[in-house]
Amino acid sequence: MRWMVLTRFRNEWKSIVCWLLLPIVMTLLVMKSVGVWQEETKVPIALVVQEETQLAKQLVDEIVNTELLHVHFMVLDEALHKLEQHELDSVFVIREGYEESVLSNRRNQLIEAYSSNQSFAYQAVVETITSLAQQDVARSKASFVIKQLFVDYGRESEWDYGEIIGKSHERQQNEALLRTSFSYYDKEETSNDSTAPLLQVWGVWTLFAMITTFFLFDWMLKENRPSMRPRWLFTAISFRRYALGMLLFYTAILFSVDVLTAFIFLALFDEAVTIRILLSLYAFRLTVNVLAFLLASVYRQLFMYYVSGIAIALFLIVIGGAILPLDGLMRKWPWIELLSPVQSLLTGSIPIGWLIALSTLLVLWMWKGGKTIA
Repeated sequence: MRWMVLTRFRNEWKSIVCWLLLPIVMTLLVMKSVGVWQEETKVPIALVVQEETQLAKQLVDEIVNTELLHVHFMVLDEALHKLEQHELDSVFVIREGYEESVLSNRRNQLIEAYSSNQSFAYQAVVETITSLAQQDVARSKASFVIKQLFVDYGRESEWDYGEIIGKSHERQQNEALLRTSFSYYDKEETSNDSTAPLLQVWGVWTLFAMITTFFLFDWMLKENRPSMRPRWLFTAISFRRYALGMLLFYTAILFSVDVLTAFIFLALFDEAVTIRILLSLYAFRLTVNVLAFLLASVYRQLFMYYVSGIAIALFLIVIGGAILPLDGLMRKWPWIELLSPVQSLLTGSIPIGWLIALSTLLVLWMWKGGKTIA
């Protein structure tokens, strides 16, 4: 049987390699396109920094890290020229004396802003940047109150204003200061604000991985078509044994590529690679391979097999939450998670129900001697 498997691989290695690499390539292209689109949808603003103090640098960092803002650092004349050309939505100037105004608790005219008649996001950006500057004022006021408390109680303060403000900023960055707890029907949950990515890397990958797997398993139909069946009467092995050997061969090859994919995602998208994730990935691969194997054993026409395989892949992707999040539905109906092995991969679990059902069908296929399960 080994030479038959190797002969098939040698004859069709080009198409097999293409199908193996297609999920990785397409996922990278999709994620790159989405990233470019997200970058293009950010609001372009110019930031003119005329003061190099600690508070000014902190404000600049906070503005740069604000989502949906594409910050360009320019001098004032260049920024105003680009604003007139409508290449920028607005211009913001951190003038010299910003830190002094903050430490003096002066809240007005901390930052200068310029806009044009086409600055569609100007008001929203102004409110965002103003709120960031007001945080600095609030920290300064808090440090003043703390220093005054030491004076009122006759104690010598060991911290100066800069240390108090720095400690406040560090605490805000490292701890969840805003936390909301709520409960429904005696069930308590805790909600933390977090920004979910537009697309999940593994979610995009599962779409192409499932479709390519169905195309790879078309050998079941090609090797068992009516014109090829007499060949098995003159070979030392049966078609059932050959098919199971090919299933193991493709599972080993595909899982090896899946592991390589996981480390590529680790390097490019900072996706975690743990033993749990690898086990979940193996369970997903085994589930999809057996599903494609059994589906191919039912059909006799390649076209109908391809159409059914693509339809099943799209259905499992949608109900698995790979493209559209289903968190709300799963909280209401937890059993939805069991309908698709895709959701198990995304959550790092094992689709036990799918594995049991497919294993049972595979045993029945073997018991019937490799004939179609009807």
